[in-house]
Amino acid sequence: MEASYYIGIDISKQRLDWHLTDAQNTELATGQTVNSPKGIHKMIGQWKRGKFYLDELIVCFEHTGPYGLLLAALLEESGICYVMVSAIQVQLSLGIRRGKSDPIDARRLAEYLWRFQDRLTPSHLPSKMLLELRGWLLWRERLVKMRTALTNGIQANILTSEVADLGEINEQMQTQHDQLTTQLKQVDRKINKLLRRYNTTEGQYDLLVSIPGIGPVIAGWLLVYTEGFTRFSNARQLACFAGSAPFPKQSGEHRGPDRVSQWRCQRLKSLLLNGVHSAIQYDPELRAYYNRKCGEGKHPQSVRNAVICKLLYRVFAVINRGTPYVKIHQHKAAK
Repeated sequence: MEASYYIGIDISKQRLDWHLTDAQNTELATGQTVNSPKGIHKMIGQWKRGKFYLDELIVCFEHTGPYGLLLAALLEESGICYVMVSAIQVQLSLGIRRGKSDPIDARRLAEYLWRFQDRLTPSHLPSKMLLELRGWLLWRERLVKMRTALTNGIQANILTSEVADLGEINEQMQTQHDQLTTQLKQVDRKINKLLRRYNTTEGQYDLLVSIPGIGPVIAGWLLVYTEGFTRFSNARQLACFAGSAPFPKQSGEHRGPDRVSQWRCQRLKSLLLNGVHSAIQYDPELRAYYNRKCGEGKHPQSVRNAVICKLLYRVFAVINRGTPYVKIHQHKAAK
């Protein structure tokens, strides 16, 4: 992924700081603009006026959630290649660094892009439907947290009511709890509608939910995180992202047990652990595997990580094959 010019952009809610270097990592220009459509177009105009051809540019910026979506969309619209990277990846790759400011971070992003250009691949925005699905899944997650907080508060007030009159507070909290429950049902219907609409074009949703342990919410997040199964090429990569793939731990003569990495997507890991409980309950094959490994003395959490890996390999199998999951144990029983 070679280019003539490398640009690092530090993103904040209000503004963008950028730093432009050439193929020898020599500083050519720096600037600052507002994080808005007008400001981003002004920044691109500055690059054009500086006689930096857009097809010779590569831009690098960190994953910043919604703050970077507008920048990515307008860069794609202008035909400019860009790479989105994780902040921790940049921090760990450049060694010891002292001092921090937005212009300094932009310079470091440009240096990171120049140094690791041969290892990076261009990024792209997922489809608008997946972005919409992500928004509704995030809203559902917040509603569940609010309802859980109210449930815990009501239970705590019931105990406190033994010594103080909190009946009116509990009534108000119960009213809010009921409203959130109703709202959650509406959100679930909206998410299912989006998944069905996505399924008509890709067919991936029905394939995912055919696997025991993969429900609508997990299927939705898998589609979002894999960007319609275009972001990861195999199940091992997705297992590493979710934090369930084991890695060796050894030095010299010492060899410790293989362990999963602390760098993981916590949300996806938690969801998949919920899926494991369901899979163990309803899939005889996985239940037998889980009980056998636990009986051999394996730690239950280690076995659950192994089950997550099995689920992800099943996920990629049905997606690549294009046919629903086949419950082999039922066929064996039928014979």
